[in-house]
Amino acid sequence: MANTLKTAVAGAARDSVPFLVIMLIWVLVMLVIYGLFLLSIPSDLSYGPAIHGSVFVPPLVGFGGHVLRQALKVRHT
Repeated sequence: MANTLKTAVAGAARDSVPFLVIMLIWVLVMLVIYGLFLLSIPSDLSYGPAIHGSVFVPPLVGFGGHVLRQALKVRHT
């Protein structure tokens, strides 16, 4: 029983690694875009936290959910 659990956990971790890498790359892309956004804001304008959070939260929720789904996926062998 413990061996099958180890195998299942190792398989789930191995399957989720590509999605984690994609998520990290996407976070870097978002940071670059966000940096450009901050550099292009006129000095007399200020945005609230909701605008700044909207840059990161929706994609992170989507990618995080996908990684979690891959990690919890039951392997049928």
